[in-house]
Amino acid sequence: MYYRRRLLLALLQALGGRVEKMRLHKLLLLYMKQRGEPAYDFVPYKYGAFSFQANADLVACTTRGLAANHDKEWELLDQEDHSAALKPNDRALLRLVLERFGTLDRDSLVRDTYVRYPYTAIHSAMADRLLNAAERRAVAEALPADTPKGLYTIGYEGLDLDAFLNKLIRARVAVLCDVRRNAYSMKYGFSKKQLQNACEGVGIRYEHLPELGIASDERQELASQADRDALFARYAKRTLPHTRSDQEHIAQLIAEHGRVAIMCFEHEQQCCHRGTLARAVMRLPGFTGELVHL
Repeated sequence: MYYRRRLLLALLQALGGRVEKMRLHKLLLLYMKQRGEPAYDFVPYKYGAFSFQANADLVACTTRGLAANHDKEWELLDQEDHSAALKPNDRALLRLVLERFGTLDRDSLVRDTYVRYPYTAIHSAMADRLLNAAERRAVAEALPADTPKGLYTIGYEGLDLDAFLNKLIRARVAVLCDVRRNAYSMKYGFSKKQLQNACEGVGIRYEHLPELGIASDERQELASQADRDALFARYAKRTLPHTRSDQEHIAQLIAEHGRVAIMCFEHEQQCCHRGTLARAVMRLPGFTGELVHL
């Protein structure tokens, strides 16, 4: 079992084996913050901090018969002592978190996370009710006041879904254009429907532009940067001249929404065709804005 799932199930076990979903995510957030090396990232969702990866792990546990997914609660079904499987420091931190926050009622717990971590409340439907004027200002100021308008590029290599989304949110990206030929991934969260739902959940529009991708058989056996550069030169010659309308669509989205990101897999843009594509979009007549690689 992944160790991060041990942490999650130990928390659920320590809470009596059945707990409201919103409460579990807030306590998990506080637990991860105490660890310093969080096993889960969290995005600002409609009720505050939420981890898509933790939720996916719990769903995976239901398929193995370890947990049950009720309408508003998670329930632990197996009898293993998950706390005993934790490292001593993690076990101690779990006790500390529950001593400090475990007895808070739901609204008090949610409010506490908003005050401690205002970024988690930027999309919250509860913030106006739970926070005072000064605390709401802190939420409003949790994102950079102004990030460059223009074209952003991002790869999800090495990132889980929550960390990926946070990069986009913190850059104030309004639209994510997926420029993979096939929007499918073995990695949780990065297949088309999953990614679209996650983006929409945090206020980012998602579009898939498959014609701007490179077929998988052309991306085999890339042993060096020289191989990649040759591939991208062929892409510029064979694909870009025939996808002008898609490139203009990206430029129009930037004109309308200010910040648009194009995404693929590779972390380094020089290892990905999106760098070549980005330069082509920037050369379009009338394009204004900066190019930012996240």
